[in-house]
Order: sequence, then C-alpha cells, then structure tokens
Amino acid sequence: MPVSKHQDSINIRSYEAGPDGAVTLPHIANYFQESAGRHAHQLDLDISDLQEKGATWVLYRMHIKVDQFPRRWEDVTVNTWPSSGDGVRAFRDYELTNKSGQQLAVGVSQWMILNTSTRRPMRMPRHIVELNLGVTSHLLPADKQPFPDIDTVDHELSVPVGLYDIDMNHHVNNVRYIEWMTGYLPDSLIKKAKCREISIQFHKEAVAGWPIRVITKDLGNRSLLHNILNTDGELLAEGLSRWR
Repeated sequence: MPVSKHQDSINIRSYEAGPDGAVTLPHIANYFQESAGRHAHQLDLDISDLQEKGATWVLYRMHIKVDQFPRRWEDVTVNTWPSSGDGVRAFRDYELTNKSGQQLAVGVSQWMILNTSTRRPMRMPRHIVELNLGVTSHLLPADKQPFPDIDTVDHELSVPVGLYDIDMNHHVNNVRYIEWMTGYLPDSLIKKAKCREISIQFHKEAVAGWPIRVITKDLGNRSLLHNILNTDGELLAEGLSRWR
C-alpha cells in the first residue's frame, strides 16, 4: 500500500541549541525519531499499537549527515517516509529543510520488530514491508557492513544509566547513545570541530542502573570509532562519527 510523506514543522528552541546557538546533532536525531513516531501513529503502527500485539519497534541502525546546523528560533521542516525494506528490517528516510526548502540534514534508519516476551526480533509482517513509497534508493547509504573492531582506545568514559535515559520500551533511548559517543570527547580528538555525520548500530538493550563504558578510537581524518559496552564487556552499540 503506497503512503504519503509525513511532514512536521519545528521551531528550534533555545534549550535545543549548543554554545554556538545552533541546534545540536542529538536534537536533530530527536526530530527524526519523533517524526517517525508520529507517522507510524498515523499508519496505526505506533509502539502502542504493536505493544497490544506483544511486539514493539526497535531501532537497529541509524545514519545521519548534517550539511548545515539551523539556529535557535529558526523554522525547519522534517520530511520522512518509509522506504525499501526486507523481511527483517523496515527502512525510513528523513530530510531536514529550512523555510526556503534548502536541505540541511538527511538520515536513514533501519527498524526491527521485537517480540516483547522473548526480546527477539520477529519477521516483518508483509503489510509493513509493502508500506512504502516504492522507493528503492535512500538519501544516504543504508549500511549493512560491520564496523571495524576497536583494537586501541584513545578515550574512555564511564556513565551510569539514569532514570531519564529510559524510553517507552523501558530501555535506553536511542539518542542517548549518540550523546554518549559524541558529547564527552576531549578537544585533542575533535579539535574544536562539530560532529556532522554519525552511523550507529544497536546490539543489546541497556536499562536503568547499569554502569556502561564508552570507548573511542581515533581513525584519523577527523573520524572516530565508538563502542558502548556493559560491565561484562558485551557490545551494546557501536558507531562511526565524522567531524569538521
């Protein structure tokens, strides 16, 4: 069943801007995630709709690239739509534009449906796979390749998972991982640059009260590799960020 693109208008609030007055990368990720949720609700595929059937949406992978960061009180628009998918993943594209229609940022996400009892992925129902615009290309590559391993650590951070890190699925909100990966780095690694691109893959859930480790490797050319681990050394999420 073909569907229309979903559109949300946003006025950037002061608390969404960083020290330079421009919106932060995590808030752009929040805009994308919120618009995806609104569109899913319109299509009767919201988290609450799935939870009634013993399932829920989980974000498997996200890729965001920012060309220009809009500033405080600027009016922007998020366009989002379901794109191509397969039997396991549902894909969704995102575009952030200014009031002139100029493209500021783009993204593509890959979602899975999780059985809430077994906590294991379910095969995507056919009506969800077919719920797209017939688009087989994406605004960014829908990466499936694994990230390189981190063999040397250039920065490490320990963070306790707090109550406000938890979302409606009762685990850490996806955007918190982006904040932990990109928001605590020394200037020796980022050299006063801003993170303008991140690709992140989620592996395991984290819940309130857990202590976690965030390790980072400098790949050169202002590219950083990130792992988020629990105290047993299990990989919770991994990502690659680019700075300029």
